[in-house]
Amino acid sequence: MSVVTIMLTHQAPEAVRRMVAHWHREQPDFDPLVAYGGPRELFEALADDPFTSVFIDDPRLHTADHPRERQSYLGVFKAVAAQLAGSPAQFLHLVEYDEVPVVRDVHAALIERLRAEGADLLASGLKRVDGTGDPHYLNHCHDPAFASYWERISCREDKGVVLSALGCGTFWQRAAFEAVAALEEETPIYLELFLPTAAHHLGYRVRPLRGQYRFMHPDNRFEPDDLRDLAGQGALCAHPVKTMWLDTAPRSQ
Repeated sequence: MSVVTIMLTHQAPEAVRRMVAHWHREQPDFDPLVAYGGPRELFEALADDPFTSVFIDDPRLHTADHPRERQSYLGVFKAVAAQLAGSPAQFLHLVEYDEVPVVRDVHAALIERLRAEGADLLASGLKRVDGTGDPHYLNHCHDPAFASYWERISCREDKGVVLSALGCGTFWQRAAFEAVAALEEETPIYLELFLPTAAHHLGYRVRPLRGQYRFMHPDNRFEPDDLRDLAGQGALCAHPVKTMWLDTAPRSQ
């Protein structure tokens, strides 16, 4: 298998190094790509590190109220796709800085699930939201450009399908990732709608990462000492663990 782990972060260089080192200990054949969304001067401090990093210069990433301002990861996808040109990677795992692996070799487990589902994208919290009271959908559905965008790009018979899923922890077949990265937003669309819906309408199979939503929900408040217990509950990764990289050294699981 060939997996690139896209690590989206804005933290200080020492925290980034601790994050990469921890993932490296837990994942055989770990291949990180740090997608850095913090200040450029801090990104430049990573220039001599042994891992690959790319600077994300996209104002659509830097929102305060992410759903209302319709935060986008499309700039991240485009930068990563360009960086990986010529890479043999087959799968891409997009993780945010506060997402931590709970089991060793989580990528083997994700590949197994992807293949069992016949999927091109696995995402936590995946659901269909068109015609519902989902707040993200309601924030978009009255914009005519929202529906017309899916109609224009879709190869599906039902062009009104809108999906929602968490943006963190998504696991992609490379072709699906690059197809989404090649798109242009004609109207701002919140990433939790845009990523799974775009993949679906481009003809890729989008499936839920079953049993993981409760370990990935943004309202969680996990601490590093919680990780061992979460492993016993069936978690693959935990999110968010905001304090994981702030200590002088990451804690062991």
